[in-house]
Amino acid sequence: MSTPLIQNINDMKRERFVSTFGSVFDHASWAAEEAYECRPFADIKSLFTTLTAMVRAAPEEARQRVIRAYPGLEKFLAVASAESLVEPVSDVPADLNRLSSEEFAQFRALNKAYQERFDMPFVIYAQDLTRAQVMRALEQRLRYEPEVETATALGEVAKFARARLAEICQKLEPDQTA
Repeated sequence: MSTPLIQNINDMKRERFVSTFGSVFDHASWAAEEAYECRPFADIKSLFTTLTAMVRAAPEEARQRVIRAYPGLEKFLAVASAESLVEPVSDVPADLNRLSSEEFAQFRALNKAYQERFDMPFVIYAQDLTRAQVMRALEQRLRYEPEVETATALGEVAKFARARLAEICQKLEPDQTA
């Protein structure tokens, strides 16, 4: 039995579906266009799985564009400059805005090595991670083969997309007070 929300999603016209879900993955509205053809979805999880499968099955160039659309570690390190160490910014995950100068230098060096090795930003969904966990992930992923790292980066991108899909669906929920 489907929920009213998934029934409403399954009943959407193509244009509305794509405009609603085309931003789940950055720079990949085409994933929503392709996912539309897979309706009906049993639930939100199957919608997410379908969108993710479309991105993972895309040609390498399209997958790289998607990965590059997400904020890499460099963005957060830029916030962790000397000025922000005086007054930390609150929306930076994993306390990356509270690095010691040694940690900052280590992150910068590893991040540069990552970008040189893989020619893409180091993307990690760090909402529930500590900076030590981010550092370990960066060190580990630097050792991956490029194909493995691309798949890993897409897995991290999917975590961002899952959060965005949840936000979209929350806005779609019918008003319970009406």
